[in-house]
Amino acid sequence: MLAVVSAAQFLSAVDLWAVNIAFPALQRDFAPAALSDVAWILNVYTIILAALLIPAGRLADNIGRRALFLAGLALFGVSSLGCAVAPTLSFLLVCRALQAVGAAVLLPTSLSLALPVFPAEERGTAVGIWASVGAFAALIGPILGGLLVESSWRWIFIINVPVVLLGLAMGMTVLPRDGAGARQRIDALGTLLVLAAMGLVCAALTEAPAWPASVTWVVLGAGLVLGVTSVVHVWRHPAPVVPPRLFAVGSFSISTIGLVAYYIGFGAMLLGTSLLLTEYWSYSVLQAALAFAPGLTIAGVCAPLSGRIVERFGPRSTLVTGAVLFGLAGAWRLVATSSTPAYWTMVLPTILLWGAANALIQPTLFRAADAVPRADVTSGSAVLAMARQLGSSLGVALLVVMLGSTLSDAGFDRVWVLAVASALFSGVTGLVLPRSESATDTRLRLAAVTKG
Repeated sequence: MLAVVSAAQFLSAVDLWAVNIAFPALQRDFAPAALSDVAWILNVYTIILAALLIPAGRLADNIGRRALFLAGLALFGVSSLGCAVAPTLSFLLVCRALQAVGAAVLLPTSLSLALPVFPAEERGTAVGIWASVGAFAALIGPILGGLLVESSWRWIFIINVPVVLLGLAMGMTVLPRDGAGARQRIDALGTLLVLAAMGLVCAALTEAPAWPASVTWVVLGAGLVLGVTSVVHVWRHPAPVVPPRLFAVGSFSISTIGLVAYYIGFGAMLLGTSLLLTEYWSYSVLQAALAFAPGLTIAGVCAPLSGRIVERFGPRSTLVTGAVLFGLAGAWRLVATSSTPAYWTMVLPTILLWGAANALIQPTLFRAADAVPRADVTSGSAVLAMARQLGSSLGVALLVVMLGSTLSDAGFDRVWVLAVASALFSGVTGLVLPRSESATDTRLRLAAVTKG
């Protein structure tokens, strides 16, 4: 049972990482596609996934987790096949959107299906195994993508199909049947507002190099207005897409902001380094994928130790240390310049610093889900996942703006400056992160929010 739900976690994560390395091949196959056009292959996935995580979790509670999990897995498989045979970029984007819908269903339902069958003393181990699959997907994704793209980028999506078929066969056999729970309202309007706000802001940033300035500002302004409208809606709706009571917990609010800030720099640095290697230095896709391996290995090996580090030194020190390492990763790229490609002195130190930083920052910020009331842990986890996807989308969009239509040293320098700024902001969130918040404090804050 744990293998089935972990396979779903692996599929949804590995596709995101593998596509990063396939950008040059996608641009060539869909020529004359600009970088801003291909960037939507990432952004449409992350935006839709972020907006639908909480509604999908509530829908699963309404109609049953098993049924929705299997439906989400089937949709992910069919849409993956659609991506693999896509004749045009537009068709590929539509299929990526459907993939995101499937992933949004899989993520909140997967762990909640498996955990109840484990004894209480084994659940921590089960969660650790499930989470480590995501870390492994991050490690293997770029390398797997590089191997597959050597033949064709379409194999990145084709390989999902047999995994989905196996998962469906096993899932129908081993997943427990569950009935519908207490019916929860689904905030359709709030979901649409979040989706539209994120989409318009990312569209304005991504398409800024090609659009007239007047159009860019109008679209950006509309997105910001919808963003403010969605916040007002959340505070007034009886069952909003994002429960405002979660933000009464100080550590949760700050961690959410920290995740957005960190993933803006993370998304820009990851894709920027990939483009530097493949498009600017003319590395093969496989060479570029292997170039990421040392940093991803450090991130995967060190992440399980982050819990002990936080317990020993506290979340503030751990997060600030990670932010410093991430800032040094961006700063190194600004000072270690060379007129010729120099992986060992320019790129490898940056990747190693990022790997260590990620192992400290991401688990520390996601620990905030434990700070919210126990009944809201699922919603809290979904909100933190939304923050991660939002930051990644903004990072990719800002990278397109900073690189412009032609790759240059100056454009890449702007990306590294963005990474440093992201690290600084993440470090600030670490400095103001509460050391602890008593149960009494939390109850008082929740009561104030409820009364308001």
